[in-house]
Amino acid sequence: MPVTPPAPVRRALPKLGVYSRAIFEAILLASGSVGSEKEVAQRLGLRNRFALARLLHRDGLPSLRRLANWVALLSWVRCAERESLSLCYMALHTGRHASACYRVVRELTGMRWTEVLERGSKWVEEELLRDLGRQFDA
Repeated sequence: MPVTPPAPVRRALPKLGVYSRAIFEAILLASGSVGSEKEVAQRLGLRNRFALARLLHRDGLPSLRRLANWVALLSWVRCAERESLSLCYMALHTGRHASACYRVVRELTGMRWTEVLERGSKWVEEELLRDLGRQFDA
């Protein structure tokens, strides 16, 4: 299910460059991964994944992988809140390895899944905004 971006992110999208905005919106629509950096760079007509990384960096965004992981985490937490599903079930249902999903949670937040779930989707949104490294008007 596509992730509806938090209001501060929606307001910031017009400030992003065309490519960065398209990438971010695609990640939101896919609720996470849109492919490897190499694949995304090729689709955008960029020379390589390093050109993609520079483009995202110029617009104040984290790496494609990190951004996709944050959006996936937000999607998982919202789904768990709404439908009371476990992360393991969501991972298996979407063709991911559960252990990889738990590692993403730990890598992004430094916490276990249950701790992140207790904090809720609002907290994940705030952490996503903090990781974007931009100053958004609330």
